[in-house]
Amino acid sequence: MPDDADLIAPILRPADRLEVARTSPLPVAMSIRHSIAHSTMAAVMLDDVRPLGVFGLVEPVMLDPSIGCPWMIGTMHLGHHRKLFLRETRRWMEEWRRTHTVLTNRVDAQYVQAIRWLRWLGFTIHDPEPVGVGGALFCRAEIRE
Repeated sequence: MPDDADLIAPILRPADRLEVARTSPLPVAMSIRHSIAHSTMAAVMLDDVRPLGVFGLVEPVMLDPSIGCPWMIGTMHLGHHRKLFLRETRRWMEEWRRTHTVLTNRVDAQYVQAIRWLRWLGFTIHDPEPVGVGGALFCRAEIRE
């Protein structure tokens, strides 16, 4: 639900908060709300009681549903569940690859940990381009069939 943004925003990892702020001039919670609302699928990752992050898939091109834009942001609690996170994100990527021939999005060029994770998932990371707020550099991440 878009209201889950209010639960996630205050406890984002600093690098995730910075990436969201460099992506959009909207307040962080509003940006998260927007991503959830425009996703064909979105979910909050939880351990027993705490939110670990939120992720989803946007299909930005209405005429071509084979293109999907996966996104994910993590909270400060995510680091306690690395193996679960890696296993579950790989599972979702495999699911989305069955229904989309292209998965693409952008990642903050300064967010080294996220770039390493995306490469581990199989994404090709392209050269940085000034597409963020104030010309912030982002790399296109892409998987093609």
